[in-house]
Amino acid sequence: MAARKPISSDRSISSHKADDKEYLVSVKNYPMLYLMVRPNGTKSWVYRYLSPTHSKNKRISLGVYPNVSFARACEIWRDYEELLSRNIDPKDHREELKNSVISKTKNSFNHFAWEYFDSLDQTQKSNTLIRKRGRLELICSYIGDEPISEISSPKMLEVLLDIQANSLNKAGKPTDKAERCAGIASDVFVYAGARGFCSSNPAALIKSQLAKSSYGHRPAITKPKDLAKLLRDIETIEGDPNTINSLRLLALLFVRNGDLRRMRWADLDLEAGRWRLKPLKGQGKVNMVKDMVVPLPRQAVAILRAQQQINGHTKFVFYSETAKKHQIISDATANKRLKDLGYKNIHCAHGFRATAKTILQEQLKYPLVLVEMALGHTTKDPNGTAYGRFEYIDDRSDMMQKWADYLDALRDGKDTAKFKADTKDTAEPNAQLQALIAQLGEDQVLAMLKSKA
Repeated sequence: MAARKPISSDRSISSHKADDKEYLVSVKNYPMLYLMVRPNGTKSWVYRYLSPTHSKNKRISLGVYPNVSFARACEIWRDYEELLSRNIDPKDHREELKNSVISKTKNSFNHFAWEYFDSLDQTQKSNTLIRKRGRLELICSYIGDEPISEISSPKMLEVLLDIQANSLNKAGKPTDKAERCAGIASDVFVYAGARGFCSSNPAALIKSQLAKSSYGHRPAITKPKDLAKLLRDIETIEGDPNTINSLRLLALLFVRNGDLRRMRWADLDLEAGRWRLKPLKGQGKVNMVKDMVVPLPRQAVAILRAQQQINGHTKFVFYSETAKKHQIISDATANKRLKDLGYKNIHCAHGFRATAKTILQEQLKYPLVLVEMALGHTTKDPNGTAYGRFEYIDDRSDMMQKWADYLDALRDGKDTAKFKADTKDTAEPNAQLQALIAQLGEDQVLAMLKSKA
């Protein structure tokens, strides 16, 4: 049989196929490091050496490929060579380390879960830690006492499917609890694996096997009378100005809460009344824009100038000195305040988008294309070409200003009749016609005009 070509990269490993008997392939430039290929196709790293303490030839497994990559195997080889240079047997050294820790911890998932959790204290906020603690407690109730190296992917799938079956929403659809539990379990396996106590991450492949989470439509107020009360209630909030100003802007601009929280001063032009951003949800989503320009009404500019007095020296508009991870207010801040105001299951931070869309279309009769562009949804012209971020910018600016004025009138209990479609100034026929053409197409609009002639 011809000599097998030594391994020099990950790519070269694929050329070595399973045979009737297991065989070893040397690694170029790494003496005594081999890849063992078994008849069942499993490939694992093996290091052979002469023990300095027993003067006997030994071999030690470095792990299964590709869980242990080519580069990682070479790193371990260097570590073991260094031990041998000090007359330390690598296998004895590894066993001594493992046994000393196992004797104290019994190598359980529970131990590594809480050791990992304790390591998060300096990087996570308290409310995040509370949520993660709950997930870990739930997982540990299933597998906490099991040795972490013996937990298999089928076992993790069984656990997570049971969690999923017991965390359905009111519509009987799965929430994301099982996915989030899979995520933190995966973090624990990575933490333990990096310390040599398990060689695989059985939670890593499970997420794709879970049913997609579903929350249905998020609660939102869509009646002007109810919206007026909500706007007045927001003004009663005391304390951190970040909170009240973020809620004010969510109502005015109806962008996603995640995008608002990440608003940067560098993306704002307060003189021109423009905010340019890359919506988080637009990255990789075909129906969401990747770049967006939000026209800022006078009211929004005033709020932002007030924020500038507070956070103008920082990168973010909603900077928070208590945030440990991103230095911005938490995604739960707005929803917590709304809940405190009595709007649990009635309205949420994301609900301002549904509020604006419904009232702008049903009450103020703005064209769908303008509303969709304001929401950051992909909109197309009659030829199927997506509109650019600056198209209809004047019409959108007008809509955003009228929306802000409408909210002021609602909140102050003033008459809003002048904002409604039947009392609108008809000095904008061209803009309305263009919007109608964008929705229906030029041919259909011409046909409608001819039928009326």
